[in-house]
Amino acid sequence: MELRLLMIFSLLFVCVLVPAVGVILCGAILALQIMLMSLRPMMAGRSKPASDVGALQPIPVFSIHVATHSEPPAVVIRTLQSLLNQDWTTGAFEVIVMDNNTQDIALWGPVEAFCSQHPGRLTFLHRLGVVGAKAGALNIALDHTRADATHVVTVDADYIVQPDFLSIAASALGRTGADYVQFPQSYRLTDQAAAGVDAELEEYFRSNAIMADDAEAVLLTGTLCVISRRALVAVGGWSGATTTEDAELGVRLCHAGYSGRFINEVVGQGLLPLSLRDLEKQRYRWCSGNLRTLLRHLPIITGHASSLNIQQRLVVITQLTAWFNLALVPAILLLAALLLDSATAGLVAFASATIVLCLLDVVLRVAERGINEARSLSTILAALACRIALAPQSAKATLDGVIGGKLQFIVTNKSGDAVSRYRTVPIGHVALFVLSLCALIAAEPHHILVIAALITLMLPLPAALFTARNLRSYRASISLDAGGATA
Repeated sequence: MELRLLMIFSLLFVCVLVPAVGVILCGAILALQIMLMSLRPMMAGRSKPASDVGALQPIPVFSIHVATHSEPPAVVIRTLQSLLNQDWTTGAFEVIVMDNNTQDIALWGPVEAFCSQHPGRLTFLHRLGVVGAKAGALNIALDHTRADATHVVTVDADYIVQPDFLSIAASALGRTGADYVQFPQSYRLTDQAAAGVDAELEEYFRSNAIMADDAEAVLLTGTLCVISRRALVAVGGWSGATTTEDAELGVRLCHAGYSGRFINEVVGQGLLPLSLRDLEKQRYRWCSGNLRTLLRHLPIITGHASSLNIQQRLVVITQLTAWFNLALVPAILLLAALLLDSATAGLVAFASATIVLCLLDVVLRVAERGINEARSLSTILAALACRIALAPQSAKATLDGVIGGKLQFIVTNKSGDAVSRYRTVPIGHVALFVLSLCALIAAEPHHILVIAALITLMLPLPAALFTARNLRSYRASISLDAGGATA
């Protein structure tokens, strides 16, 4: 945080002294925004559905890894029960629960007791001092995988999978001949509340993941992925170098020549983040972690020695930039220029255009997907509100990913505990709204583009209030679920 603030204040100081610097910076950001907006439809137009091989494959033996850290025991046990209920041959799969760095025995003790009731089927591991967050935990589970396992399956601690999950996974592996497959993330009970939040999250799988499947350059998204053990070991296992260890592994698998496919079939459902604050933390991790992955593997993705073809490189970039928001620096410069009465025409024009384009990008992507999926207007608008509410967090994460500060892996709260203690109104959203309103009122009349940019900067606050209300309704529906895991 200190590095980001120092960078912002230094940037403002330089731009006040040399306005041309602000013009050049905003112009470069605007050009990058236009490039990213053009890249996705261009790649969608070039993509052709990948063909299945249809060849006979050996019957897989699965090792299912569930990494946990301070999870509600009831949530984890419900997940494990769904894994025990698989219609796959009992002797052809195992489940390893790897609990890392949980100090409170009241959280991991009941899970260990449940696993002890199913010897030979469930293995419980508890370790303190694990480094690398989830990646470190998954590597420990990999070290304890049974010798004859052919594939590793990762399942999040809150996901309830269908009884035929492993059967569907085996069929997908055989049909595609892929070294790894990724199923979409999905969330339960969203039809009762927070349908818009669910639709906003689903947009990635309905667009980026399908596009990546066509190019055979699929990156992993964590839960519900099935990976050849041979391939996973060959590329060095999981890495904690970024906070999105799944996408980072996907880049290495693609570069090593292993084939991955996205299987667009819901096989399990988890819990949405139970508050706006949790949703913001999740989005921050996704955005900053993916950007750090992009920068870390830039030579692999763009270098001459890359094994990826042009289409695959571009599709990998679209996946890693799916959550980006480039509006933070232009917003700061625009507000500072207007409120300090130091605006130059070029700076105001470039900054305003970038901010408006960021909003347009959100509207086009979310609305187009909602229309294609025949979503109701209310759901589309709620999805747009969710994406706009998360825009400040995505913008901050984008900047943090660029400046190289230390990123921390934060587990999403699944218990609902302490949700009521979180501020309903994010203070950052309030500050942005007030500053934008002041600039709109106090500044001299400006071009319609500037007015549009200031109104755009005011939108996250009402969008956040609306989204927070939907998540409160969702949390209530989860609490009322007869088989639910939260109280």
